[in-house]
Amino acid sequence: MSLRPGQRVGPYVVDDLLGAGGMASVWRARDDRNGQQVAIKVMVEMFADDEQITARFIDEVKRHAQLRHPNIVAVRDVFSVGGMPCMVMDLVPGGSLATALDASPGRRLPMSAALPLVKDVLAALDYAHRKGIVHRDVKPSNILLDERHQHAWLSDFGIALGIGEKRRTRAGVSVGTNAYMSPEQIRAEAIDFRSDVYSMGCVLYETLTGQPPFVAPEAGPDSARTAVLAAHLRDEPMPPRRREASIPAPVSALIMQALAKDPALRVAGCAEFSRLLDASATAANRPRSRWWLAASIALIAAVAIALIALMALG
Repeated sequence: MSLRPGQRVGPYVVDDLLGAGGMASVWRARDDRNGQQVAIKVMVEMFADDEQITARFIDEVKRHAQLRHPNIVAVRDVFSVGGMPCMVMDLVPGGSLATALDASPGRRLPMSAALPLVKDVLAALDYAHRKGIVHRDVKPSNILLDERHQHAWLSDFGIALGIGEKRRTRAGVSVGTNAYMSPEQIRAEAIDFRSDVYSMGCVLYETLTGQPPFVAPEAGPDSARTAVLAAHLRDEPMPPRRREASIPAPVSALIMQALAKDPALRVAGCAEFSRLLDASATAANRPRSRWWLAASIALIAAVAIALIALMALG
């Protein structure tokens, strides 16, 4: 049994469909107890008899419900409809980062707008990592924004994995989204928080340049997927600064470090990523400030010399 507009489920009245993925759909609903809008995620009905997918959805519910952080979408309630598990979450009104990029010139955001959002997500991931959870599917569509696009929340822990936890997928099968998967994730190896660091490097790269580090060539879906995954494994991405000259060199270098093929060479965690991002942005501003100071002094000196010369002529 799926949801439908106007349907009442406990204290919730379903409004409309917000989106649908391969495993679940998300509906906007109203909580009759307080009038607040919520989002209800329900597993797709066609998978009702698939024990593996049902178990994965229940894993997500349990894992997500235990995470309480200002930048992680909060789970309010859990119930079932016609035997289908459902999860009630806070409704974030501003859409996703993916939608914001699609609506922006060149599909990119300026540094001043991008960095606060990225830092919000890095804080959420650092918290999840300290709880022993690796997200495994960090991407713009799983990053939700407020209406003014000033704050971000991490969502969709559908394929998240607890460190040391047994996978629900078959051995040797990788899961994730092509454009944002770490090399070790593609190889279906054991992963840790550094895989999410790589994915956040991809997200920041795309947010500042307008496209992910590796883009599929014009080809069929299977060969395009293969090409992108192969690029993650073997190719060096073009430095972000070469795609968009306004990106400061220190920030571009930090993104490239986050995208290192070897996890040991990446930024050492999301908290450190956030700290280095601040430091890189600050360092990028210093030379410009000194240049303006030197230019201002030179201009004042030139004006003074000109005035002195005019007075001498007079």
